[in-house]
Amino acid sequence: MDPVVFALPAGSGLESEDACALGDGVVVVVDGAGLPKALRRGCGHSVAWYARMLAGAFRVRLEERSTNMPDALGAAIAEVTAAHSETCDLGLGSPSATVAAWRIDGEQVEHLVLCDASIVLVPSDGAPLEITDDRIDGAVQRRAGELAAAAGILEAPAEMRFAALDQMRNVDGGFWCAHTDPVAAQHALTGTTPIADLTAIVAVSDGGTRGFQFLGAHSLEQFAALASSGHLADIAAEIRAAEDAIGPRPHTKPHDDIALVAATF
Repeated sequence: MDPVVFALPAGSGLESEDACALGDGVVVVVDGAGLPKALRRGCGHSVAWYARMLAGAFRVRLEERSTNMPDALGAAIAEVTAAHSETCDLGLGSPSATVAAWRIDGEQVEHLVLCDASIVLVPSDGAPLEITDDRIDGAVQRRAGELAAAAGILEAPAEMRFAALDQMRNVDGGFWCAHTDPVAAQHALTGTTPIADLTAIVAVSDGGTRGFQFLGAHSLEQFAALASSGHLADIAAEIRAAEDAIGPRPHTKPHDDIALVAATF
């Protein structure tokens, strides 16, 4: 099993805010949240820096098989927080990220998903399965609606939606992501699958799942077939073509960073 990695920034000349880290039977994809500086004004570090730091720290801890995946992620979040807590006022905001990872342990493959990054399992018999946590959409939409209603307007503007996102991050009834609190890792989705039951597994940022989630560039089955055969660049090309054809959409990035890591068994 040799994982295949593909990464593409949102635009030419831009630094990707996704990060990938590979180790001994370990794959980590971290999708840095491209939020306005106002939501991370206490920190001078970039989102890309945060994503790279977290991916590396998580990968190291996952290589210790005696540590379960949520605990490994929590320790990685704590390490990154400590790395800039003395130089940054994290109470005023910090970069954050979503995470998808897997780890081979004997004849099993473990996976972890925190927020709306995804793991796609491609079984040897049956339909592919996407594992993702989409609570962020409902939580932010609900809170933005409450803020808009309180202001006496019908639709929340962008700044109100960002305020809703900030208020619903890592709280009960909201959504959970990597930020400054290691406890968020305990809310990740986890599972274990026998390797013998799988044809392939994919870890992917939400820039790489938008093709089948809402652009109609391809189906989940077509995504899985391309990923299983190592055609990750084709997945990205179809996404970019669909983005260009549809054009700008409200509350949606015209393009997003794409990170894909696939392995076949």
